[in-house]
Order: sequence, then structure tokens, then C-alpha cells
Amino acid sequence: MVKKLALFCNVLLFAGIFFFFAVYRKQPDTPSSLASGSLSVQVQEANALYQSLPKTLETKELRVCFREEELACDRSTNTFYLPVNMDEPTWEAGTFTEISKELEVLPLEDYTTFDKKKTVAEGSRVLFLVWDKKADSCATIDVVFTGLSITRIETDANLEIDTVFAGSVVFYQDCGQRNWTLTSAFQAKERGQTTREFPKKGYRLNLISITPTGVVKENKKSVLGMRSSDSWIFYAIYSDESKVRDKLNIELWNEFGASPQENQVHFGTHMEYTELFVNGEYRGLYGILEPIDSTQLSIFEHEYLYKRTYGRELRSELFDEVPTEEYLGVLGMEIKGREEYGSKADWECFRRFVELCEKDDEDFAEEAEILLDIDNFTDIWLYLQMIYGEDNIYKNMFFAFKKETRDYRLYLIPWDVDLSWGNIYVDDGEKLYTTYAPERASAYLKWPFADRVLSLDVGGVKSLVAKKWQTLREGTLSEEHIEEVLLECTHLVQDSGAFARDATRWPLSPHSSDTKNIRMFMEERMVFMDAYMDKIEVE
Repeated sequence: MVKKLALFCNVLLFAGIFFFFAVYRKQPDTPSSLASGSLSVQVQEANALYQSLPKTLETKELRVCFREEELACDRSTNTFYLPVNMDEPTWEAGTFTEISKELEVLPLEDYTTFDKKKTVAEGSRVLFLVWDKKADSCATIDVVFTGLSITRIETDANLEIDTVFAGSVVFYQDCGQRNWTLTSAFQAKERGQTTREFPKKGYRLNLISITPTGVVKENKKSVLGMRSSDSWIFYAIYSDESKVRDKLNIELWNEFGASPQENQVHFGTHMEYTELFVNGEYRGLYGILEPIDSTQLSIFEHEYLYKRTYGRELRSELFDEVPTEEYLGVLGMEIKGREEYGSKADWECFRRFVELCEKDDEDFAEEAEILLDIDNFTDIWLYLQMIYGEDNIYKNMFFAFKKETRDYRLYLIPWDVDLSWGNIYVDDGEKLYTTYAPERASAYLKWPFADRVLSLDVGGVKSLVAKKWQTLREGTLSEEHIEEVLLECTHLVQDSGAFARDATRWPLSPHSSDTKNIRMFMEERMVFMDAYMDKIEVE
């Protein structure tokens, strides 16, 4: 009770602090670009002041703004970060100021003459002067221009200890946009399974607002161009040495499996990269993801969404042997969008799936054709086979039961797809539970349920699989297109400067700027898949 009260008080505190900035401050119109050399006069003035003034100005709590928005700062190095469009060669116009306007901020280097893409990619620090006119003193600070979005969190919590906390959050897109920041109060908790053991933590942030009477309400907002939601996943990207596997796989799934033409529902997620700062500390590269929830999947009353979180044996009698609150531990399953653990009735759809798997072949084939959306099954099977998503067979999968005219239809949605393209799970914490297994590129991924659907040719699925693969290989899954998506993901991570900063911040996390392992595995895997599909067609 005391912990909840403290959390609520923190929410009120940070909501009040940020209310003024969120409501009353008005951003200027979209600025134009700076011409090369346009800061030369300011630079001359700044250097003259630097030579003549004592360097005694205290900057420990200095707050610097750009276009009236306070910037994120790494206090250990006194470096401020500004997100820019790294693909545009010209620099965004705008003025650096100190938040109280009592101090003046001037560039000591005319960065408009610098190669912008190189400056961003190398994470170069640009030197600025902070001048106190009244005290006749000065100091220097650094500004880093990043090619990624930035997220700044302020909280009274100690994230090395507290797993539940509250505070304020600011999301920054590139500063050339008109509305480039979003501010909200939040409540959050640490998330992850094996990843909880890593020093770099993952989080779920729930955006909230506070009414004048102190009532906490959901604050649904579109973050970084993604859908409107109050809940956001912060994925730490710790064990993947490339830092691109999840983003690459999400983009590929979204292109052919997440949004069937006849259905407006998005059976997947979106992910955008960000660099996270917490209480003036740089926390590294993160992925912000839309949650896969009732909103995302348009789950209505009498429809159900389950998530397979742990790999456990699924037997129908287990549903009667334990109460619903033990299903996560016993079955490795959790229910979404229901109060606490749901009632027995809320689990009937998933129980039906488990009972289906226990039936003889004739009944299995007949009922599977009714239950499964065959197009969705075709997509998910091709997808997991292609990326060798071994970790998604027994966990990291959502089961959505959508109500149709007479019955339910089951849709499968992948989640957490970093163990792919050769990276597989290994029960070794010293290896971050991940190892590279190139030999899997030419191995069939066994999935007992799906293998049975295919062997019994439920709904003519063999022909559908072969035809769909052939169509995809001519477009979405052609070598050229996959390479294009991989290059874009790599560009975002590496050319933004974030990859190198994350490697410095988290030296025990693997970092490899060379994606040759992914490419080699991918090349061999596609050869294997083509041959396997040819064999299915012949059958």
C-alpha cells in the first residue's frame, strides 16, 4: 500500500512539473535549413568570450534547449543530444538557449560547415560556450547530433533497484519537424524473462494524465509515427550483436503476413529505434514497440487473446488441475485484456486448441480446417521457417481467437523475433542465452502442430504454401528486397551514431557492425527454402 501511494505521489509530482511545458509552451513554425557558414559571426563572438572570461561557470544542473525544447543530457560527460534528419545534408535551423534565458549559449564551432552525415555517424561532439553575462564567467558543453529519436525519462526511482516506477517522459523526433516532441506522465514496470538478468533492462511504459481531482487516466498518444496507444514496450536489444534482427523481421512480417487484404486488423507490431536517457544518464539504444493487444487486433467482447510466454507441455487436463492464476507457470500461457488471470470460461478457446492437438488425424484435420485461418497459418509457417525462428515455436507467440459468423477463427502472431537468422537459444547465461548456429541454415524447423497440419494437407495448405512462397520470392522475399530492408535497418542503427554509443555504454553486450553472419545464413537459408518448396509442389 505504501509503495502504491508513493508511486501515485510521484505521478502527481511529475505531471505537475510538466503540465506547464506540455500545455502552455507553443512551438514555432517549421524552421528552414541553415546555410553553410551561417554561424560564423556567433562563433567569432563565442571564441572571443572564451579567451577573455574565467571558466568558472557551474554547469552541473545546466538545462539547454533547442527551439524552446529542453534537450536530453548525459550529465557524466555534460553532453547534450539533439536528434536531426541524418539523410538531409543541410542542418536544421534553430537556436540553442539556456532554459531560464539568463545564460547565453553560443557555438564555438561552425558546425554548418561540417559534413552532416559524417558528423552524425561518427558521433562527433560539437563544442558550445555557455556565458553568464552577469557573473562574467563561462563554461563549455558538448552537443551531439544523433540520427535517431531520443527518449528522456525523469523519475525519483532508482532503476537499479525499483522495478515499478513513475515519472515524466519526453519523446523527441528529428528537430526539423514542427511538432517534434511529445511529453507525458507515465507509470512503468520492468519487463522481460531471461533478459531481466541483463544489466540493460527492458520496460513497459503506460502513458497517463491526471485530472484536476487527481484521477489517473490513460493518455493514448501516437509515438514516433506509430499507432495511438497509452502502452509502449521498450526493448533493450542487448543480446543481438547486430541490433537489427528484430527490426528486420518485424518489417518483413508486416509486408506479407501482418495485414491481410480482406482484414483491416494488423496482426503484428511496429518498432522504431530510440536512444534512452534516464535522470541525466545515457542508457543506450532501444526499440520502442507497439503492444500486441486488444486494440491492435480489434479484439471485441467474447473474443480472446493469449500469449505463449514459456515453453511448457500443453495438455487439456491441466486446465482442470490448477486455478487460472497458475496457468502462466503450468501452461506457460497468459491471457490478455481480461481482469487478472481470466475465468475458466475465458480460457475455453485456448483449451479447444489444446484438445484439437490431442485428437486423431481424421478429427484433427476436420477441426483444424474450421479453426485455423489458412492464409494466416501459411504466412506464419513460411515466416518462421524462413528466419529459423526456433524460439517462437514453443513461446513468444500470440493466439488471437476472432469471432466469425458461426465460430471462432485462430490467428497466430509472432513476437520477440531476435533469435533468428542463425541465432538460437542456449541455456548459458555467460553467453547471454544466445549462440550462433550456422548449420541450422539447411535444417528443417520442426513445429509439431504445423507439421501435422502440413502432413494432413489441411485445407489444401501444401499448395497454398508453395504458391505463396513462389509469389513472395518474386517480390517481398526476393534477395534484392530483403537486402534493401537489412541495409535500411543497419543504416538506422549505425549511421545514426547510436550503435557506437551503445557499445561504449554497454561493453558486455555483443556488438558487431558486420552483418556477414546474417547475410551468409540468409543466403543458404533461401536456397534450402526454395528446394523445400519445390519438393512440396512435386508432392
